[in-house]
Amino acid sequence: MSHALRRVRRAAVVLVALSMVGVGSIATAGAQEDFPPVDQPGVTDDEIRVGGVVTVTQNATGVSYGPAFDGVEAYFAYINETEGGVYGRKLVLASKRDDKLGQNREEAQALVNEDNVFAALPLATSLFTGASVYEEEGIPAFGWQINAEWGSENNKPGPPNLFGAAGSYNCFTCAQPSITTWLPTRLKLKNVGILAYNVPQSTDCALGNKASFDKYKTANVVFDDESLTFGSPDYSAQVAQMVEEDVDYVIACIDFNGIINLRKEMLRQGLEATMVLPNAYDPKTIEENKEFLDGLYVQTLFAPLETRPKPEGVKLYERWMKRTGGTINENSIVGWINADLFVEGLKAAGPEFTRQKVIDAINSMTNFTAKGFVPPVDWTTAHENDQDCWAITKIVDGGFKPVFGKPGKPFICFPDDAQTMPKNPEVK
Repeated sequence: MSHALRRVRRAAVVLVALSMVGVGSIATAGAQEDFPPVDQPGVTDDEIRVGGVVTVTQNATGVSYGPAFDGVEAYFAYINETEGGVYGRKLVLASKRDDKLGQNREEAQALVNEDNVFAALPLATSLFTGASVYEEEGIPAFGWQINAEWGSENNKPGPPNLFGAAGSYNCFTCAQPSITTWLPTRLKLKNVGILAYNVPQSTDCALGNKASFDKYKTANVVFDDESLTFGSPDYSAQVAQMVEEDVDYVIACIDFNGIINLRKEMLRQGLEATMVLPNAYDPKTIEENKEFLDGLYVQTLFAPLETRPKPEGVKLYERWMKRTGGTINENSIVGWINADLFVEGLKAAGPEFTRQKVIDAINSMTNFTAKGFVPPVDWTTAHENDQDCWAITKIVDGGFKPVFGKPGKPFICFPDDAQTMPKNPEVK
C-alpha cells in the first residue's frame, strides 16, 4: 500500500470507510491509530507475527514439506498489499522452523516458548509429536491434518485450537465411505491389494481401508501385506503375489518414493492395476515420473488448479504464488488455506482480538471455503465429525485432469454416517 493511500485512510472517518468496504472488512478501513492496542504475544502496533514448524529437510521419504511456508507468505503478501494487513498491522511469518522429521516436539516447544508468535502456522509435519504443546498453550494452530493427533487419536475429537486445511477430524482406522472405497464401483474393479509399512502411521491406513471394504463391500481384499520395511526398494515378491490373485486395484499406504518403486515393479511384471495416490498433487514430481504414473488417480482435499471454472481462491493463489515466486504444490496450497482461515478468524474476532477470541471465532464459522478452494467446512462440528469430500484427478501425460465432478463443483462428498456406499455421492 502506498504512503499516500495510508494517509487518506488515516483521515477517513469510520462511517465513510464502512460505506466503502463493508462491515466485514473493518480491518482494512483504518490505520493503526484507529484501533485499540492489543496485549498479546507476537502483536505490536505494526505487526502480527506468526511462526510455523514444517518437515523441511529431505528425509527418508524424499519429500520436503517446505513449500507450506511459501503458501503462507504468498497469502500474507496478498493481504498486506491489498488490504494493508489486518487492523492496521502487517502479517509476518517471523519464524520458520524445520523439525527434521524427528524433532517435532522440540521445535514446537521452541516456537511457543522462544519465538513470541501470536499463532502457529503452517504446521506440515511427517510426525506431530508436538501437538499437545499447542493445545496446552492455547495457541491457535493451523496445518496439514495428515496426523492422528489432529483429531482421531483414540477416536476422540481433536483439540479446539487445532485447525486443519479442510476440517480437523481424522479416523484412519474407521470404516467410512470415501473416494478410495467408492472408486471400484465406478470403474468396475473387483480385487484389491493393500500394502503398508510396519509402522502405526502406515498400518492404520491399511486397517481403515480393510474395514471400509469389509463394511461397504465395493470390492474384495484379496491381498494384504502390512510388514513392509520403510525405505525398501524391492516389491517384487508382493507384486508377484498380486498378479497371482488377479489384483486390479492397489492401495499403497506408503510414501511417494515407495509408490514410484512399487509402480515400476508392477509395470515390469505386467500388473497395470488402478491406484489412487494421496498427497501426490505435485506437478513437478508427476511430470518427472509420468511414464510410471500416467493413468492413476490423485485425490485432494482442495480444488485442483485445473478446476474449470476456477474458484476465486484458486485464482488468487496462482496469482500471488507467481508474484512471490513460491513452489506450487499441495503443501503450499495447504499453507495458503491455513493463512486464509487464520485471517478470517482475526477479522471475526474483532479489533481487540486475543488468541482465544480467534479460536472461538473460527469455531463459530459454519461455511468456510477459502473462497471456493475447499468444500464448505462447518467448524462448529469439524473437530469431531468428518465430512469426507475430495476432488479427484486423473494423471494424463504428466498433468492432472479433473474427473467425476461437475463444472465449478469438483468435490465428491460422502456422509460420515453412511451405512451403505452411495451410488451417486453428492457433488459440491
